[in-house]
Amino acid sequence: MIKFFRKIRQNLLSEGKTGKYFKYAIGEILLVVIGILIALQINNWNEKRKIKIAEIEILQNLKTELKYNLEDLEKINRQHKSEFEDGIIILKLFGTDVSSVSELKLDSLMSNAFSGYSFESKDGYIKSLIASNKIDYLKNAELKSYISSFESMVIDANQEDGYVRKLLNDRFWPATDGKLSALDIISSAEQYQEFPKGTYSSDYKWFFNNREMEDLTANIFSWKKENVLDEQVFMDKIQKMIQIIDVELEEE
Repeated sequence: MIKFFRKIRQNLLSEGKTGKYFKYAIGEILLVVIGILIALQINNWNEKRKIKIAEIEILQNLKTELKYNLEDLEKINRQHKSEFEDGIIILKLFGTDVSSVSELKLDSLMSNAFSGYSFESKDGYIKSLIASNKIDYLKNAELKSYISSFESMVIDANQEDGYVRKLLNDRFWPATDGKLSALDIISSAEQYQEFPKGTYSSDYKWFFNNREMEDLTANIFSWKKENVLDEQVFMDKIQKMIQIIDVELEEE
């Protein structure tokens, strides 16, 4: 093709048609420029297409991981609400005569209220997305902001749970050793029914008339309530992210 155009230019020069030569040369330049622009446009279109395909894949993977987290968080939140509700029942028993309440009932309350279930996030894909800078493929600024701060959301949702565990492990359980039968409390839970009964009965009269136990229990369940509320905030944010993703996928 280049030889063809060169031959035409040479013929025009040899025939002394200088004016036509310059017009032709200009036309040839314009043709080359147009060709380059078209090639660039096609290349840009291909790049945008690749980015769009990558974004769709990212959105789908994000939705899958967020749904896993939401399902687990909803389950843990229901458990924490149950713990808190039993904790309120326990708090109301302080300073009362608990001899009329069956030991099995008290064991069951203690087992559920002071259980140690925690939320563990599944954020491997989100972390890899941020580390690889592929998060920039997301066009929605609000979604990108949510995903960028996902780790801090997990920390916020679990922070109070950490305080509860510290109070339980550092103060509550050591203070009740030898006074509340751990085996009786544990074996009252359905998932631990293979555990044997303890060799002694819990001294619930001591527990519900002990100021330190009352204060510790009050602090534990005040943190548990905050934990429940923070988990709800986190669930709302995850649901919002999933809604944004659904809208983005519909528009693709």
